[in-house]
Amino acid sequence: LLLLLSWPVIASGTASRPDFVGRQLCASCHAEQEKAWQGSHHDLAMQHATDATVLGDFNNSTFSHAGISSRFFKKDGRFMARTDGPDGKLTDFEVKYTFGVEPLQQYLVELPGGRLQALTVAWDTRPQAQGGQRWFHLYPDETISHDDELHWSGLNHNWNSMCAECHSTHLQKNYDPVQKRYDTRWSEIDVSCEACHGPGAQHLHWANKKTGWEKLAASKGLTVQLNERRGVQWQPQVTTGTAQRSEPRNGSVEIQMCARCHARRSVISDGYVHGEPLLDHYLPRLLDAGMYFPDGQIEDEVYVYGSFLQSRMNHAGVSCSDCHDPHSLQLRKPGSGVCLQCHAADKFASKQHHFHEPDSSGASCVECHMPPRDYMVVDPRHDHSFRIPRPDLSVALGT
Repeated sequence: LLLLLSWPVIASGTASRPDFVGRQLCASCHAEQEKAWQGSHHDLAMQHATDATVLGDFNNSTFSHAGISSRFFKKDGRFMARTDGPDGKLTDFEVKYTFGVEPLQQYLVELPGGRLQALTVAWDTRPQAQGGQRWFHLYPDETISHDDELHWSGLNHNWNSMCAECHSTHLQKNYDPVQKRYDTRWSEIDVSCEACHGPGAQHLHWANKKTGWEKLAASKGLTVQLNERRGVQWQPQVTTGTAQRSEPRNGSVEIQMCARCHARRSVISDGYVHGEPLLDHYLPRLLDAGMYFPDGQIEDEVYVYGSFLQSRMNHAGVSCSDCHDPHSLQLRKPGSGVCLQCHAADKFASKQHHFHEPDSSGASCVECHMPPRDYMVVDPRHDHSFRIPRPDLSVALGT
């Protein structure tokens, strides 16, 4: 809690250091990657609230929970939410930004002190046939009063300290502890190229062959080298039916880069530098009770890093982008096809292995090896420890 209270925060705005050049310059050479990125969850991580970006029903719709009736409407072209404020009174708040896109979308409103707060009444963006297209509360079984720590206006739902770093690029929280206010800034509102690849000025210097570019030739001017998969093949092994990496993975730069946001962690520095070890700047949550089940599977909202580190996949040299395209964020192959890149179909996509009818949901690799849990009511997240199912242990441990 003390760490949280000391975190700097960010208010809406834009700022950039000279070393961050922006996606437009990146796209001038990397058009294919930029095209794949467009429309991805990284692209849509945070957006200004407009008719094109707001997915929720703001046509004077209402939603009631625990005695509070919230109303969502438009006024003078602005998106508004009338709900209980920090003092418990119904107040009109302007929605400044959208947050996320699928399977839910949250909305950010501005409070004094440069704070942006995420409303806990969210919009379910799933199709109506799947139970979506409705307002819902993130704590459906609880009564959250204005003085509760889980109220949308409190620290737990403060965008600046809790959410912003992973939804925008080059975020600077800029918290003033004397004035107790934020002046949060970003170079780009969403998760753009330099969020992963680091500031691009030196790379641009190298690419344009400017004076002294030769000194940057080895690194191409990139702050972080995400090249652990370069030249590597996964070679089928006849005896096991499972492919083996052509050479060992001698680092985890890519995994640590993804873990910045895809991990339950605390911030322990105010100056992240791309390419430096994760533990220099963040403290990942350990396999604590309440966070993980006794066998190491995910229990609370811990994202995927902690479970993946436990996996045989990790120890075999698999990296995030072996399975996930880093720009579109889609799987390399749909469904079980992504697993069958390395695991022979004749051995593993068979009833003798999975004991289910072919093409049934039970025959899907992830149903047994990556069981999902729902977070934020409607958002299923898969465990990434890729365990062999043990129903006896599941019962014994209450997993």
